[in-house]
Amino acid sequence: MNSVRNIFYIVLISKAVFAQGLLNNGARIVFAGTAQIYIDGATGNYSNTAGGLITPSASSSITLLGNWINNSANVAFNTDGGGVILAGANQNIGGSNPSAFYNLSLTGSGTKQLTVNQNTVGGQATFNGILSLGSRPLDLNSNTLNITNPIVGAITQTGGYIISETNSATNPSVVRWYVRTSTGSHIVPFGTTGGVAIPFTYNVTTPMGVASGNVELSTRPTALNDNQPWTSGVSFMFCPNNGTSANPCAIGSVIDRWWQVNNSNPVTADLTFTYRGVENTMTNAPTGNIGAQYWNGAGWLLDNASFGSNVGVVAGTGALTAPSMTASGPYVLTSKLVPLPIEITNFNVTCTEKGFYKVNFEVANESNIASYDILNSKDALAFNKITSIIPNGNNKYEILVMESLINGIYFKLKTIEKNLNVNYSSIVTISKECLKTILPNVYQNNSSFVINLTSDIDKVLRFSVVDASGKLLKTENLNVVKGVNEFNVLAPYAKGLYFVTLMDNEQLILTKKIPITE
Repeated sequence: MNSVRNIFYIVLISKAVFAQGLLNNGARIVFAGTAQIYIDGATGNYSNTAGGLITPSASSSITLLGNWINNSANVAFNTDGGGVILAGANQNIGGSNPSAFYNLSLTGSGTKQLTVNQNTVGGQATFNGILSLGSRPLDLNSNTLNITNPIVGAITQTGGYIISETNSATNPSVVRWYVRTSTGSHIVPFGTTGGVAIPFTYNVTTPMGVASGNVELSTRPTALNDNQPWTSGVSFMFCPNNGTSANPCAIGSVIDRWWQVNNSNPVTADLTFTYRGVENTMTNAPTGNIGAQYWNGAGWLLDNASFGSNVGVVAGTGALTAPSMTASGPYVLTSKLVPLPIEITNFNVTCTEKGFYKVNFEVANESNIASYDILNSKDALAFNKITSIIPNGNNKYEILVMESLINGIYFKLKTIEKNLNVNYSSIVTISKECLKTILPNVYQNNSSFVINLTSDIDKVLRFSVVDASGKLLKTENLNVVKGVNEFNVLAPYAKGLYFVTLMDNEQLILTKKIPITE
């Protein structure tokens, strides 16, 4: 069957059987009518090289039990028509160049596998060919398969499936379907390497309206819980009922599978995702409602309530349809609810023995809490951490804090959840019994000096400001009342070091150096 390119044409008008494989070394094989080639044996490959071409007829076929190998610089077929049937066991479609099949049918046994990128099924010009998986799996094997027929039935199967399970940040195992101007449910029968069917439906409701319009589809499980490793470009994970500011709060709230949906042109489609129950490792309501969510290139949307809803499953397979989607990008399925922020039922700070303060707080439920931070502030604006506490399971806490660590009368509690979410309590002040033990304090806040102090009686104090050269800049009387007092004294001074004093009649009760840096 060997010939010199452009010298011989082999015209087939009946069935030809080849037991040792067929090497097309630059010849043109032309089929007429129902002519067939049958290549027998597990090593019976079809090998195309040196510019060899096939001109099929509408009803012709090539059946082989070995591998399909195209080492020619063309796509092996110079026109649309006929079909190739892979009827052997564990066959490859490969070579140094891709092939463009019209009809491709998988029969025989084992797994069929792509070993070269950008193979095409469906035709090069007429776009009417079919990929028939039958009952066999087709492993994309980190390659892209192009389906050029836009109709919804361009991929058929009777138990067969397409494996797109390459677990890398960018999944290279892709089905690119040229849906063009069509509408309807385009089903890609994805399946796992273990043979579990997880089909994906791309139901176009508003078409692309572009003759070359296509969608690239892939799916992969993750090796680790909480959908890790994340897909390329994703810097934090969506968290239901919470903000999205760089917060990896998929912990316990996401199905461990990614889907990539890349639309070449504007389109609206209903997306149906299928996942295995064992991929539902959510600790937050695993059988509660889940919704779809997508990454828009910079972040996740704040809510997934409008992107489908269905109960999660932990066995078998589950599915969810997200209606009227227009977005490209990676998609995930997440819980629609996570535990609400911790409820603090009691929080106060009181005096105790000399040199210590007592912090008490109580929470309603701490099952999702990793730690607590006690924060203190002199101005109720900037808070510093005093200490951290690990949950003890009792929901009630009493902590002694050294007086030397206290820098103001304001306190609040910070809760850090196991999924790294952070919440804060309301601000409380130290108890009234303790206020009289708090010494006066002065600090700068923007263009003012702020004076905080407590008093047992009403009285007048004198506040003074002196610059570094000793020049008196301001003297002001402060009308102090019994209890807690706060005064704001305008300080429109240049950068530098200033000395402030607080006098009670002729008695100095406070002196402090305050640098102004802005």
